[in-house]
Amino acid sequence: MNWLDNVSSDSDQPISAACLMEGHWRYQPHPYADPVLCRLVIDLAAPRVVAAQIIEPGQVQDLGSSALEDLTNILLDQDVHHRPTAWGFTPCNVLPGWARPSFSEQQIEELERIQGYMVEATEDTIEDVLRLREEFLRGIGVTDQHIMRATGTPDPATNGRKGSRVLN
Repeated sequence: MNWLDNVSSDSDQPISAACLMEGHWRYQPHPYADPVLCRLVIDLAAPRVVAAQIIEPGQVQDLGSSALEDLTNILLDQDVHHRPTAWGFTPCNVLPGWARPSFSEQQIEELERIQGYMVEATEDTIEDVLRLREEFLRGIGVTDQHIMRATGTPDPATNGRKGSRVLN
């Protein structure tokens, strides 16, 4: 196996690079709640909401998977993914630092495949596998800090403190 080949090449549907846009949206978490201001990141390649966070005064909460799915459906119904700049979204190459990323099923499968390559790697090939992992993560706009945030792994820079809640 050539470690530098596109990892997705043995998949039926290769994973396209992310096309990330960030912006704000008023979201109603449930039918009886007032809409709250959220900052969010959408991936136009998917299209789906990758990360979102309520940013009302005195309240910062990451939105969980069901809320992200709900927001995705709302944005798709409004056709935001077709003209995001008209809705005030701006491009970003990487997820903002606040973002707790979510991953599509294809992305999770790809990460698992790369993990398998890491298990099988030898001293001679491990650097190539790590480079492949880094290129894949960069392609979807994610850094190691985002992975730590998504998995709940404490960031050494914060001494293990967690500073936000998750709202499903």
